[in-house]
Amino acid sequence: MSRYKNLIIAMVIFVGFVIVSMVFISWFTKHGERLEVPKVEGLALAGAEELSDENSMELVVIDSVYNEEMKPFTIVEQDPKPGMMVKSGRKIYVTVNTGIKPKVKMPKLVNGSSNLAAVLLRNAGLKLGRVDSVKSIFGTGLVIKQKFKNKEVLPNTMLDKGSIIDIVVSKMVSNSDTTALQNMRNGVEQKIQEDEF
Repeated sequence: MSRYKNLIIAMVIFVGFVIVSMVFISWFTKHGERLEVPKVEGLALAGAEELSDENSMELVVIDSVYNEEMKPFTIVEQDPKPGMMVKSGRKIYVTVNTGIKPKVKMPKLVNGSSNLAAVLLRNAGLKLGRVDSVKSIFGTGLVIKQKFKNKEVLPNTMLDKGSIIDIVVSKMVSNSDTTALQNMRNGVEQKIQEDEF
């Protein structure tokens, strides 16, 4: 009888030990506890860090970019995305806006068409501003000057991305405007003579 009694006691102790172990492991690993990822995109870095701390998560900056539509040190992107359910202590990886405009090279627009100039500027990360036209013997729509802040700018000059470039394009002189046409021809001939000496 005492043998069965000892066996029952041993089984009760074993089952009790298993239950206590499972409860402890579940508590220690926070098994099944899930938290919703907060939205930190669009927040200032300091505010996002506070929010992630409040939600028992860690904010980790992994990259920086320039975004002209956002304030400096604002979070541009996050992973995991807002609303996802994750374990407590999860890291939120973020990309932050530097606020520093990158530099780009000014392309050569002179002697090309105004349409080509618009494409080259866009590809370089620059913007086409004012387009002025002047009478010329070279035809219509040819870029004669490229300007930045009302001053001529040379190709390969480093400018802030998004800078506005103005251009001056040629406009065909009509045959009826004989005085302007003659003055232009005289100017070209004089320039050629000066270059020869």
